Amino acid sequence: MNDPTSDDASETEAPVVLERIARESAPVLDNLVELYAHDFSEFIPLAIKESGRFELSFGDAWWWRDDRFPFFIRQGSALAGFALVERGSRVTSSSDMMSVAEFFVVRGARRHRVGTRAAHAVFGLFPGPWEVRVRKANVVAMAFWARALEEWPHETLRGGAFSAEGVDWNVFHVEP
Repeated sequence: MNDPTSDDASETEAPVVLERIARESAPVLDNLVELYAHDFSEFIPLAIKESGRFELSFGDAWWWRDDRFPFFIRQGSALAGFALVERGSRVTSSSDMMSVAEFFVVRGARRHRVGTRAAHAVFGLFPGPWEVRVRKANVVAMAFWARALEEWPHETLRGGAFSAEGVDWNVFHVEP
């Protein structure tokens, strides 16, 4: 469900940093997931519950599995989104590749290169091959990831198509 950011403004804004999400901060991530679900409901049918919330959660595996890496994205000290990355490909089953599982930047932080800088920070933490899957219906995300990956230095980018469970994806592979 990769939701993008559009990054048209200059990089003179506050620095973008990644903060590893501790288990006790899971409720904060769940709050951000509500915003993510709201944005993503444009592309997939997500129903709001009677509580007025989507009530989605990415689960506890992000804190107990050693192949999962959850991060808050901050612009300066302000919370700006999250990046969830995992070791292993969902497309090829390769275990030596890193994968962007979920990525979200709040609307107020978009168009300030927060998404691109966060993506590059994540790639820098885990050198080597990467995979980014984007729903083909999410045209804005496709453009964001193509641009962010093209700007990532010293890497080779190739794309491809992938379908699973009735969903068509574009898959970007980034290789050293």
